[in-house]
Amino acid sequence: MPAKVFLRATFVIVSAAAVCGCATAPAARTAPACPKAQACCKPPLKVAVYADAGPSGIGAAEWFRLVNESPEMELHLVDGEAVRAGALEGLDLLVMPGGSSKTEFETLGTNGVKKLKSFVRNGGGYIGTCAGCCLLMDGEGRRARMMPWNTCGNVDVTFFPTFQINEKGAAALGVKEGPHVMRYHGGPCMWPTTNVIADAKFELWGTFDAEVAMKGKLKTRMHGAAAVLGGTYGKGRVFVTSAHPEYFSSTLYVVKGAFKYVTGRDVTFPLRPRTPHALSVGFVAGGISGVDTAETLLALAAEKDFDVVLIDADGVRQRRLDHVDVLVIPSNRLAKDKVFASELSDFVSRGGKVLGFKDGRSLLPPGGIACGTRQDAVKAIRRLFAE
Repeated sequence: MPAKVFLRATFVIVSAAAVCGCATAPAARTAPACPKAQACCKPPLKVAVYADAGPSGIGAAEWFRLVNESPEMELHLVDGEAVRAGALEGLDLLVMPGGSSKTEFETLGTNGVKKLKSFVRNGGGYIGTCAGCCLLMDGEGRRARMMPWNTCGNVDVTFFPTFQINEKGAAALGVKEGPHVMRYHGGPCMWPTTNVIADAKFELWGTFDAEVAMKGKLKTRMHGAAAVLGGTYGKGRVFVTSAHPEYFSSTLYVVKGAFKYVTGRDVTFPLRPRTPHALSVGFVAGGISGVDTAETLLALAAEKDFDVVLIDADGVRQRRLDHVDVLVIPSNRLAKDKVFASELSDFVSRGGKVLGFKDGRSLLPPGGIACGTRQDAVKAIRRLFAE
């Protein structure tokens, strides 16, 4: 199958020949160590992460990195074209990050959504956060209609509400029953519908224990609405949440629980090593526009002496540009953001270096460097900071 149709992160492939005996993989990571009581290691989970227009923000970027870095997983970056061409066949799981569920539906296309549904119905797993949760909901328009739940609205702010995980959710995920605090930004506040969806069996695992007033008025009914659901669609298992547990290391236990429920396998996420005096590389995480964008991020993160800092619009306002040496802009998502334009100008005036990739080249300030491929980005940074 042509590479354009089925794409994956080639620099993290774990050799199938290294499955038994746990030999060191030829790439940057190693295969998981064999337990003593086990004669042969299990092959890595083949995990697709959707990388097309639709997924966006630090959450999407973290999904790319987490799956890429886990020794129990093999990363497959897929876009809508790849899904329509059958790229999910033979894989274990699809992760759909947050961003815009409507754009995710559009880039998948009707045939891509059918492929996704068939994949899960026939035994594939699915994990969706925020927009990845919305995509599966019931309702008219751009929905996959894989679970009989719909949203009564959302709150377009970033905050850290409490989520009450019930007894069923705690047992399924292997976490404590009761309150859990996770990052939230615009995810759905869900309620069950009366529609019958064939092959779908879902349970309520967690609810919002918070409410938000905008300008003194309640925007939507959040408190008590569903925020964590789990269940099955045909033979496949599904975990979805309105929250972003992938965002911080403090909530990765929820992500681990989701993988355990969906695949029956334990996964780990090693601590990211930090090299003293590493070059701080900022990466604007908004507007993931394709597999090549994700591969550029992973290529930068693979450099041992680069410390990649993910930056979104909130991070710009928190002056995170003050703490990076070079900024990579992969899209024009922040083209109309006046705060970003001002902070970028200040960053350059202080001697900061800027690289533009794909649509991000339109935002380059004078003296900025346009890059065409992920290799160009790494080489350009090396040249900028050569001793």
